[in-house]
Amino acid sequence: MSARRPFALFERGMYLDGQRAVAFVLPATLAGTLDEPRLRLALDRVQARHAVLQSLVEHAADGHPWFVQQEAPPPIALRIVERQGEDDWQEQARLECERLFDGAREPLVRLVWLRGHGRSDLLLSCHHCICDGLSAVGLLRDILTVCGRPDARLGPRFELQGGADVVPPEAKRNRWLQRRAQLKAALFKGFIRLQRIGPPVSYGAAYTLRWSIEPAAVQALVRRAKDEDVGVFAALCTAFMLACWSVRGVRGVDKFVAPVDARRYLPSLQGGALFTMAPTVRLGFGGRKPRAADFWGLAHALQADMRRQVDRLAPAVYEQLLGLERLHPLFDRLIAFSRSRPAGRGVSLSYLGRLDDSSRDEGGLRLEAIHAPSAMLEPTPASLITIVGFAERLDLAFISDESSLPGVQAAQIRQLAMELLQAASALPALATSAPGSASLPVESV
Repeated sequence: MSARRPFALFERGMYLDGQRAVAFVLPATLAGTLDEPRLRLALDRVQARHAVLQSLVEHAADGHPWFVQQEAPPPIALRIVERQGEDDWQEQARLECERLFDGAREPLVRLVWLRGHGRSDLLLSCHHCICDGLSAVGLLRDILTVCGRPDARLGPRFELQGGADVVPPEAKRNRWLQRRAQLKAALFKGFIRLQRIGPPVSYGAAYTLRWSIEPAAVQALVRRAKDEDVGVFAALCTAFMLACWSVRGVRGVDKFVAPVDARRYLPSLQGGALFTMAPTVRLGFGGRKPRAADFWGLAHALQADMRRQVDRLAPAVYEQLLGLERLHPLFDRLIAFSRSRPAGRGVSLSYLGRLDDSSRDEGGLRLEAIHAPSAMLEPTPASLITIVGFAERLDLAFISDESSLPGVQAAQIRQLAMELLQAASALPALATSAPGSASLPVESV
């Protein structure tokens, strides 16, 4: 008998009955020979590792969606397109962000292969209800591993686990934590019931601005950050926060946040499990006045404040996982309420880290680049900055919509942030590049 479980509330909020495009697309460029049978084998091996990829979506009588594991699941979809140029992947990333998944008929992950002679691009498209950025990175790493070494052993297999199932036993036994989760859920129910629901807010056309920081500039940034005892991500956050305030004004941005990998608090998910709930920490300078002349002091304060929040985040994660499930009866009202309130005035900075451990040759295949992921979120992706490090480069994507943040202002923020980094770390001039163009390319998502 196949396993089945209901969607957790945070998964349901991302899935939205499959009627909205809520996707995460991770592109990669490969050198070498790739053939369809081996790629198909890699997808089959990855699917066999994750029960959620062997599942289809069914709806109960009350409208609640369920994952239902299939004894003979349909394969992960593979779409093959002939590669015509170096920048084809950008258009395909845009298309994948707009395409819906049919969860009743196919897994909520698919792959596009831009097939070329000696060079290929792979675009891994994941529904955000089952994958965060690190989930996509893990899937892509497994796919490339099997493409290079078909007999390679992958990590552990993961069964269907609901949100509350992954909470550690000691947290479930904590009566104080359980009471807090119940109280917060009850208060939130009361709050939502009292709110007036207006019409949904409309947003402008979504876009993605892409660029990269070249190796010489990255090396200079890393050296200076190390001297200042500050991480690269803290430096990047500081530059973007100062740039956003300069372009939009202090009141033009409600808040800056960064997602945290929830797996650090959930041992049963460690080792490569697919998971989508990403708690966030609010980015700030600990009361320090934001001045560009104090760049490294600000970065140091931001990093210290971020670490304090991360260290204290575990109870909040457990409370969310335990308490959110009490809100399913109000799901439709929750969604209507969120759509009636303006979004897009915050900025989220998501850093997937350095992925150089995947750059080794695998059976004649060499990973040449991993590009910053694209994303489409509901009701708007505004404003999201994704960052990935690979082969001594940093690749970045700035994703927003024209009403929340006009593309012209996003380009100004990008330019000013890079100038701030250059001034702060003596980066070589003209260290940034945009794929396929000397200008700043703004592509519609």
